[in-house]
Amino acid sequence: MAYIANKINILATISLLFFLYHNNLYSNLITENFSIYSYVKGIPLADGKVLMKFKEKKYSLKISAKSIGVFSLILNWEQTIKSFGVIKESKFKSFRYLSSDVRGKKNGYIEINFQNNPPKIISAQPDPGTDKRRNINNSLLVNVNDPVASIFNLALDECKNTVKVFDGKRIYNIKILKKKRSVLDDPLLSKRKINTYNCTYEIERLAGYTKKELKKFPRKGNIWIKKHETLNFYYPIKIQIKTKWGHFLCYFERKENIN
Repeated sequence: MAYIANKINILATISLLFFLYHNNLYSNLITENFSIYSYVKGIPLADGKVLMKFKEKKYSLKISAKSIGVFSLILNWEQTIKSFGVIKESKFKSFRYLSSDVRGKKNGYIEINFQNNPPKIISAQPDPGTDKRRNINNSLLVNVNDPVASIFNLALDECKNTVKVFDGKRIYNIKILKKKRSVLDDPLLSKRKINTYNCTYEIERLAGYTKKELKKFPRKGNIWIKKHETLNFYYPIKIQIKTKWGHFLCYFERKENIN
């Protein structure tokens, strides 16, 4: 359950970032609001809010999420994540990534500077640098991105290429195994059918995983991407991870703009 909670902020957030590319057409400050919903076997796990600001080629993002319903009784969890960066060569490049979470009586946080190559962990609790189980060679940290920017780039590129991710502890590739056209009919997402691409992916673990994580963490899933109504690019609308508890699902809903 802790793994699922840890992924809610990452896999949900990427569903929301397609507006960054759209807003790149404008020089004025643009603000967007979103709501996030996550489920396992139809049972609500968490919900949250996202505040995104965009101006010219810079973006800032803040997401706050918490466990709800029965899941909150099992794991009282809250998390805040922030990502700042730029759009470069039609892709998102993070400069700074911050994540903090509370799980019961446990608190954790991490802050990473991605402007350097390799990126540098500014501060963290617990500090992955003191964990001897996580051995990472700096050569693997070249041209990595944070989890939010990385998976969004996967959709923006229409599931054509592998993306390389660094979350402060682990390095992994998200590799597309196959891609097919799909008419998505999911009442949790929409009352109408949606034309999408269904991208089946595999997670290639490169470094930083403990033995326990290698056995426990899921390795496959699906991302449904949809073409923007007026612009020529794709963004995620549904994300699925195959776990031992069932399929983890994440959706998003756009709210009214804040002026």
